[in-house]
Amino acid sequence: MKHKIEELVGEGRVRENVDLFPYLLMRLHTQAQYFFEAKTAQDLINAYRACKQNNIPFFLLGGGTNAVFKASRVEGLLVKNLYSEITTLFSDSTSSLVMIASGTPTSLVVLKTVEAGLSGFSYHKGLPGQMGGAIYMNSKWTKPFSYIGDNLVEATLIDTEGNIKKVDKTYFKFSHGYSILQTTHEILVDATFKLPKQDKAVLSAQAEGAFSYRKETQPIGVATCGCFFRNITEEERTAHNLPYRSAGYLIDKAGMKGYVVGGFSVSDKHANFIINSGKGEARPEDLMTLVATIKEKVKGKFGIILKEEVELF
Repeated sequence: MKHKIEELVGEGRVRENVDLFPYLLMRLHTQAQYFFEAKTAQDLINAYRACKQNNIPFFLLGGGTNAVFKASRVEGLLVKNLYSEITTLFSDSTSSLVMIASGTPTSLVVLKTVEAGLSGFSYHKGLPGQMGGAIYMNSKWTKPFSYIGDNLVEATLIDTEGNIKKVDKTYFKFSHGYSILQTTHEILVDATFKLPKQDKAVLSAQAEGAFSYRKETQPIGVATCGCFFRNITEEERTAHNLPYRSAGYLIDKAGMKGYVVGGFSVSDKHANFIINSGKGEARPEDLMTLVATIKEKVKGKFGIILKEEVELF
């Protein structure tokens, strides 16, 4: 099967039985049957079409910040997205039109746009991962509210048949923590944003303020995939007479802060963060046990079933 994939992606570019430990922020030992690094838009397209033609599973791995594998082996082709590019397509006195490739680190996008005096991403300093995942989740900052998708104009997608299509912002049906990609399972290649021009000093202050708040309220520098569960809906909050929509609040009040299963624990700093402190020996099975226990405790106390925000494979 390896040679069939390489017929489209290039000879010698597919590796077998690759440990994903270095690529996952949760630091799990999960082995990929086939592994390929996509460095261009065409690499992404060819890899997807190779899987489609050969009827094998396709997994796209971005920054590894929001992906959790439940088993110790992944069958199929895992594609590591290394397609990173930031290109200014047009600029005038008020704004710039900027194309950003899906594999571009979000941290780099924040840095480059703030340096260029372009607003839209300054509040996302400290957001891990890549732009593809950030758009997929419509990642947010809440002080004030700022969504990754706010300034998106159009994007390039690979549909489920392997065809390329251009879509505009309305296609994404952006909402709190949601884009249509979560439903269609299409692959984002790149996105174009219209970014208003603003004073660099103002943008830098916004970025540093957001980053400082993240450091105060979230565990930094540990093996974690960020917020594990989605916040509950406003309807759920009202129906259960709760003060907040925060999943972390529910987990905390369910008495789960600091709870440990194997090499995994619920953060003492923010209860919606699960930390791998197993020094490379933590097992996916232990993580799934901890996740199940958290959901059970929250359901028992509040009657609410938490939904995962991370992608489980």
